[in-house]
Amino acid sequence: QRKFLELKLDEDDDLRDATIKISGCPNSCGQHEIATIGFFGGGARVGKDMYPNYSMSLGGRFDDKAMLGVTCLRVPVKRTIPVILKIIELFKKNKQPDDTLSRWVDRIVHGNESSGIKSVNEMKRVLSPLVIPPSKSDDPDFYSDYGSDTSYHTITGKGECAA
Repeated sequence: QRKFLELKLDEDDDLRDATIKISGCPNSCGQHEIATIGFFGGGARVGKDMYPNYSMSLGGRFDDKAMLGVTCLRVPVKRTIPVILKIIELFKKNKQPDDTLSRWVDRIVHGNESSGIKSVNEMKRVLSPLVIPPSKSDDPDFYSDYGSDTSYHTITGKGECAA
C-alpha cells in the first residue's frame, strides 16, 4: 500500500472505482474474489525450494452486475507490485476516453475489449514474463516471505476461523 501511495495512485481518478484485495489465505475473508484485482495466498516450488505465491483474479465486482473474479495467473508474492503496476500501465496505454480501470478490466474478462489486451489469456501472456521465479542462488530473498528471514514453507495449523 505504501508503494501505491508514494506513486500517488490513490489520487488518480481513472483508478478510483477499482479495488485491489490481497489475502495470504485462500478463504474469502479478504474478499479477493470480488475485487477488480484480487490475490489469495499459497505456495509454489522451484525444485525443492518453496516461495510464497498468490493466485490473481480479475474482474470481481459487487454491484448490480456482481460476479466473482476470473483466475488469471499465479504471481510470486515478491512480484505482486510489479504485476499491479504493469496492469495499470497497460490500462493507461489502452484505455478509452473517460475509461476507468474497473470498466477496462470488466471488458477484458468478458472478451469485449478492443485494445491490445482483448482477453484474460492475453493479459496472462503479457504478465507471464514478470512471474518467472529466479533461482534461489540468484535471489535468496525471493524465497522468503515479507517479515521473515527464513526460507518460506507452508505450515498447516489451527485456524482462527471455521474454514
